[in-house]
Amino acid sequence: MRAPTTIAIFCFVSFVGYSMAFVGSKSSSTRIGSRLHILPSLQKFTDKGEYNKVVEGLMLTQGISREQAEKEYDAYLDNPTNYALEKGEAYYKSLGYKTLMEGVIGEAEKEGRGEEVRARIEKFQKESKMKGLATISVAIAFFFYLRITNPYVPPGSF
Repeated sequence: MRAPTTIAIFCFVSFVGYSMAFVGSKSSSTRIGSRLHILPSLQKFTDKGEYNKVVEGLMLTQGISREQAEKEYDAYLDNPTNYALEKGEAYYKSLGYKTLMEGVIGEAEKEGRGEEVRARIEKFQKESKMKGLATISVAIAFFFYLRITNPYVPPGSF
């Protein structure tokens, strides 16, 4: 009887970890490997040539020190998605926009594609919200299913 309870707890903990990505928290949406900084150090040891090539390329193109270039590349290896979002947000803020989305829409309007981009963003946000709600609903339904099919029986009540 303990197995379904253990499975339910595991599913709940896993669900909470993955659902944080829907909330938008940067630190909680990273993988465990990134939190432990395993991927950058693994890349350094397994493919030193490629790692050094990329770091040297960053130093050359951006005119930064080796330490800064390694920090940039490690951040990218740590979590490429967050790295790209943070760089994009910094770029649009440097242009005077308050947020990444505001910058994307503003630049698209300059090109005459503002309405098209705004519609794509709204569609994406709506689909993402529906997927998130569906995931949460399935998890809640699964939890109640386990609760109903495996009721708690106090010890010694047999």
